[in-house]
Amino acid sequence: MIRLILASALVAFLGAAEFIPAPKGDARPTAFKTVPNPVARPLPGPKEELELLAKSKLTGDVGWLVVDIETGEVLAAHRANTPFAPASVAKLPTAAFVLDRLGRDFRFETRIAMTGAVRNEVLEGDLVLMGGGDPELDTDALLPLVLQAKDQGFRRIDGAFIADPGAIQGRPTISADQPVEAAYNPGVSGLNLNFNRARVKWSKAGIRVSAKADRLDPEVPTIEVLRSAEPGQPVFQHELAETGERWQIAETALRRPGEVWLPVKDPSTYAAQVFRDLAEVYGMSLPKARVETAAGARVIAVHQGRPMHRVLRSMLRFSTNLTAEAVGMAASGTNDLVPSAAAMNTWAAGVAGFPAGDPGFQLVKHSGLTTESRLSPRRTVDLLVALAQREGGTHPRLPGQVAGLLKRHNVAVESDKLDYKRLSVVAKTGTMNFIRGLAGYVATPGERKLAFAIFSNHLELREQTRNRRHGGWLRRARALERALVRNWVRRADQG
Repeated sequence: MIRLILASALVAFLGAAEFIPAPKGDARPTAFKTVPNPVARPLPGPKEELELLAKSKLTGDVGWLVVDIETGEVLAAHRANTPFAPASVAKLPTAAFVLDRLGRDFRFETRIAMTGAVRNEVLEGDLVLMGGGDPELDTDALLPLVLQAKDQGFRRIDGAFIADPGAIQGRPTISADQPVEAAYNPGVSGLNLNFNRARVKWSKAGIRVSAKADRLDPEVPTIEVLRSAEPGQPVFQHELAETGERWQIAETALRRPGEVWLPVKDPSTYAAQVFRDLAEVYGMSLPKARVETAAGARVIAVHQGRPMHRVLRSMLRFSTNLTAEAVGMAASGTNDLVPSAAAMNTWAAGVAGFPAGDPGFQLVKHSGLTTESRLSPRRTVDLLVALAQREGGTHPRLPGQVAGLLKRHNVAVESDKLDYKRLSVVAKTGTMNFIRGLAGYVATPGERKLAFAIFSNHLELREQTRNRRHGGWLRRARALERALVRNWVRRADQG
């Protein structure tokens, strides 16, 4: 299920899809060098930070860097040049990249188009559902498109019903190494729906698969769920069949009523089927959809998504992987995940002023849902400092556009010498099994503005114990983050 990662950042501190190309013009990034480069100075390793690391009993590799945005002073560093797997911290540079390429007010569009004319309530041509890459399109948003199509006056068509995903033709998962049932790892297409998830609900009466949104909850006949009584089989099994997607769920998991969100592996077919079923409710009979590129159709209805800054804010808060990949590909104008992330890496190097291809900034997915991406604390902070110099910030105490997108947290900091009432922190978390990251900004009570990155990895243990819970390790990583940030704030304000 979609993980509420950013929504839990306070807990971390307190312990507890027609494809829209990037705008035309000069796509070369601008380097922001209005403050001293923090990595040009010696990198201190204060004894107290190392003591905090030892006290945390956190195993694996850990690195951090924190600098004053305005002066470039390095407050603390430890293994700052080491590349780490960042998990969802990758969504932070993705948000900045998308803002730079598409702008705050960009909106995805999903369209209905048709060929031919309507005579005697028959469309003598094709009806086309055209994806624009919108990762937030849901069932509720399809209904107005259905009603606008109905306004054309036809009740059936003698041509084809086409689902056109645009340039992004589709792939069944974001990352192939995740569990098949992971709802956070759905298929990706230029035509997405409900974050490419379907709700499966079961009881004694049977199993129901639906395309649930806030108001509408229609059944989805192209996704079949069967009970499996075969011993020794996985709880969830999936296959793509000619009639649609087929899941098998172990009988033992269905003994009591329940529900689960499952990822959709064929998003274009899913969206088209839901549109077709809604159309039937309103008196329009459509044939089974064909997924292909359509040309020459005239647009008769348009749905616009939310402004990009709102999309990105939600992406950072709820850490939605589909959103990250969809907006990243829209920004790069590239229809595949890896080349799109590579374009973002080049952009980041130009903005922050470090060499292109630097091993400390090598993202292979926009979402971070992979163990192959790498970020070092140094290059992450380089980018954060550069981004802080941009105009148009909306955070009351921190500069730059990205800070205003991240969720704010007030964290108490106790001190015998200084009167700390609250500490303003905006940051993006990243969490995978034995992988943890935290990067963002701090405005101290003394009005110093800091950029920081902390990464913790234990990739060897992750590989050796794939099914082992990492709760204890994760708690120690979070506790260390809290201790480090508090220590940095005290040092910053004490001078």
